[in-house]
Amino acid sequence: MSQEFDFIRNQTIGTVEFVSPKEIKVLVDPNSPYNTSLNTGMPQPFPRINGYLLIPNEFGALIGLISWIGIEYSPYPKRKGFKDFDLIDLPFPLRKISLTPVGILKKRENEYEIERGIYTYPSVGDPVIIPSDGQLKAIVQNKEKNAKVKIGTAPLAANAPIFVDPDKLFGRHLAILGNTGSGKSCTAAGLIRWSLESAKKELNDNSRTLNSRFIILDPNGEYADSFDDLGGVKKFKVKISDDSVFQQLKVPTWMWNSYEWC
Repeated sequence: MSQEFDFIRNQTIGTVEFVSPKEIKVLVDPNSPYNTSLNTGMPQPFPRINGYLLIPNEFGALIGLISWIGIEYSPYPKRKGFKDFDLIDLPFPLRKISLTPVGILKKRENEYEIERGIYTYPSVGDPVIIPSDGQLKAIVQNKEKNAKVKIGTAPLAANAPIFVDPDKLFGRHLAILGNTGSGKSCTAAGLIRWSLESAKKELNDNSRTLNSRFIILDPNGEYADSFDDLGGVKKFKVKISDDSVFQQLKVPTWMWNSYEWC
């Protein structure tokens, strides 16, 4: 028990200042790291957007996703063990962080696991700690039995490998979103390729034959050569005779909206 209290004390970076069902605000301690934290035993940037913080509770620890980082001017904080009564009470810049509750991190035996949903919310004044390397991996990694397709690594969690269950991935509606040039096409091709390669590797170990089916509608020709090395790829293309004469479609300018003009 004493080791657990020592761990929380060494990892603490601030306290809870505001609590609501969708947002938790944290007042960062003035002595907390500004760029790099060494609290967890290894250097890691802190604070950073999309990072994780933990708020210990009776079930384990509430997981909070950092969604906002800022500085607000407040009265100088009173520090324990220091006599700051002679200081002029001028506005003091205090760092604050906004967290979005994600779930509960529990420890069972020697492993951590994440559960969705929040049982109880923290109270004002509760300590907020930086997760360790093992806790970060437990937050982002999928430990399900059928999660065998590796789709990449999580740079915010010590480059932990990320695996997904292909049945859940392709058994539901899936959208790949991103800005122009962010890699949407590469991700789509990668998901198919990684799934086929993972399935082929597992079936070869069991002396079975791969029987997967993917239909790709590719009007822009982006995936024409993406899967040639996998074998058994069938390509179909609509052939237009040379005798066919087409005219370019012309649309009047008044039919364009402001988004199309930009």
